[in-house]
Formats: sequence, structure tokens, C-alpha cells
Amino acid sequence: MKKALSLLLVLLMAFSLVAAGNTEASEADGPAAIVWAGWSGEEEASKAIFQEMREGYEAQSGNKVDWVGWTWADTAQQLLIRLQGGEQLDIAQADIGIFNTIAQTGTLADLNEIFGEEYLTSTFPEATLEVGKIDGKQLGLPWSMAAITMVYNPEILKEAGWDNPPTTIAEFEECMADIVALDKGIIPYGVSTKDSTAAGDLMPWLWTFGSSIFNEDGSVNLGPGAVETIQWYKDMLAKGYIQMDIGRGDARQLFAQGQMAFYDDAVLAKGQAVSAGVSPDEVVNVCSAMPRPVLNEGDEPQSTMWGHMLMIFDASEHKDVAADFAKYLVSDEVALKYFENNGMPPVTISASENEAVLNDQYLKGFMDSTATAKLDETARMVNANEIKTIVVEELQATLLGQTTAEECVENLRTRLEAL
Repeated sequence: MKKALSLLLVLLMAFSLVAAGNTEASEADGPAAIVWAGWSGEEEASKAIFQEMREGYEAQSGNKVDWVGWTWADTAQQLLIRLQGGEQLDIAQADIGIFNTIAQTGTLADLNEIFGEEYLTSTFPEATLEVGKIDGKQLGLPWSMAAITMVYNPEILKEAGWDNPPTTIAEFEECMADIVALDKGIIPYGVSTKDSTAAGDLMPWLWTFGSSIFNEDGSVNLGPGAVETIQWYKDMLAKGYIQMDIGRGDARQLFAQGQMAFYDDAVLAKGQAVSAGVSPDEVVNVCSAMPRPVLNEGDEPQSTMWGHMLMIFDASEHKDVAADFAKYLVSDEVALKYFENNGMPPVTISASENEAVLNDQYLKGFMDSTATAKLDETARMVNANEIKTIVVEELQATLLGQTTAEECVENLRTRLEAL
């Protein structure tokens, strides 16, 4: 923890010096050239639509948009390097993890000051704005968001005697038992039990059982519901409902092959099914989203927020042009074309109410969960990876029979409080 904080302080000092060396933002009359950075413009699946976005805005505004891109894995580091070097950077694409990394440096502009709170609150659902808000400042603009929720294979459920997905944990357990009874080697639930995705999958189940890893003030929670959650995992493993050594990538492949009935994922699950040979129009027959089962009827289904945002940099000399470009990207026409071509769900209130979006049965399940989705509990923490590693280590030890559920939670508490 101390090492992480020291590194962050060094970065903050470096960025402060860079910012001090830049002139105050000034908008020259006439066309401007802005730099847009990210990763999707480098990927084959989205390269063409990103080029169309830039060219469309250039034709409409007379301004120029220069793209700078890297792989997704390198984007956060490359943004930090570019910022530290004082190179031009006006607007960037970010997922929630990248956003939190860059926000820690203090280099992002407060979008409340650029767009005005009225525009933001009238254009975007509050839940999506909250993802990009830190200490009262709107540092990220929602671009494409949905929830990480549960997906299921309707054909497998139907074969097991279920016309609709289970809505309570009791029904979920009954459904998993029916799937095991088919005796076809199908894994009922592909909850992640390895790597950092295991910590991500555990969080919404902790919330479901009325607990959490942390309290709002950052202190460790892990109340009685945490023991219930871990014991439930142990019981599912003993009954063959879940398996060890399953990560998100493993679950996606097994699910796409028809060897798994449920798992947790974002809208990207559709792409895996299509790549496995399923027609896009038929995806909902083998891959549909559902609300996470609740402990008691009437409880609110839990899910984790997922999505992409746009960031504008405070040192930019063209913040108004970057903001104008951002408005173009989230406009109904452009956002709906992005959705049509790449399946990325639009985030504005108006685009979300478009018939094409409302009638998309695959997307509907994810969008329904977005309104109440929560941030990953470690999203704002500089030592998120360390926390997730501890959670996974203790969870695995318990699932392997080395500790009890009570010991798991106590070990978690001790190790997390020591950070």
C-alpha cells in the first residue's frame, strides 16, 4: 500500500510540473486540431467505425481529429507517458479501470465546468454519470455502458424444464440441480474461481447476501452475509454446480460451446457466441442476459457497472473543441450507428429510448440491470490489484478445503486491514 501511494505521489508531482509549464487554455479562432487517444481505433472490429467518427466530425465542424492509439493493455501506461511528456492530448477513450488510473493523476478537466450540469443531467442517466464522478467532479463522460450481469443459455434451461430463468437463489439452486440431473457434463454455473475475475464475480454475490468487502468510508465490512456467501460457494462446489480453475475467458468459451448454462459477463458475450458460429439474429436463443437471483423476493438484483467513457484533459488548449467532439460521439445518430455496427449500447437517455435499442432483446437484459448497477468496490483504490489478489487467494483456500467459510472471512479481514 505504501509503495503504491509513493508511486502515485511521484506521478502527481510530475504531472503538476507539466501542467505548470502549459499555458492557460485558449481557443484560437478558426479550425483546431485535437488529439483523440484510446484503443478501439486500433482493433479490426472497430477501426472502420472510429475512422468514420473522426471523418464525420471533421466534415461537420471543420476541425481536425488526430487519432493516437495503442492496444487496450497498453493504453493506461501510454496515456501516463504522454501526459508526463507534455505531448498534446485533448480527449481519450477509457474503460472504468483506465479512467480510475488517469483520474488519480489530477490531469482531467471537470466536465461540469465544460458542459454544464444541466446538459449532463438531462442527457445521461444518473447511474452512468456516477461512474465518472469523483469527489463531486465529473471527470468522465459516459459513452457506452451496461452492467456485468448473468447470462444464461435458454436452450439448456428449457431442456432442464425451465421456460424462464430463476429469480431467487432458491430457484437458482433448484435449476442448477436440474441441469446436473441431465447428466450431459454441462457445468451449471461458470462463476469465476481464479484470477482477478473471481473477486469481481464475488462482489455482487456479497451484495446479494447483504454484505460487502468495504464500507463507504473505506473500512473493511465483511459482515455476517460474507460468511453466508462463502459457505454458499462451498456448497455449490460440493454439489457440482461450479468448478475450480474457471476464469472469465474459460467461461466464455465453455458457454459458447454449449457446455455451461450460466456465467457472469458484459454485452461482449454476444461476440463470443457469434464467433462460435451462432447467427447474430439467433444469439438470444443460446445467450440471454438475466437479473441476478435475489436472496428474498422483492430484493434488488445486484450487478456491476461496465463501460467506456470519454475524458477531456485539463491542460488541453482546445477543451471546447474536445467537448464539441464528445457531444458528436454521444449524439443519437453516431451512437446508434456504433451500436448497429459494433453492438456497443448507447448511453444517453434519448438514444436508449430508440426503437432499435428497445427492440434488441439481447441488449435489453443488460440495459435493465444498468440502472441499479454498482461500481466494483476496488474501482477507486490505487491498490485494487493487491486487494483482489488477497480475495482470490482466501476464496480459493476455502474452496480447496483448507479453511472454513468463517476462517476465510476472518483471514480476509486481517489481511485487508493490514494494507
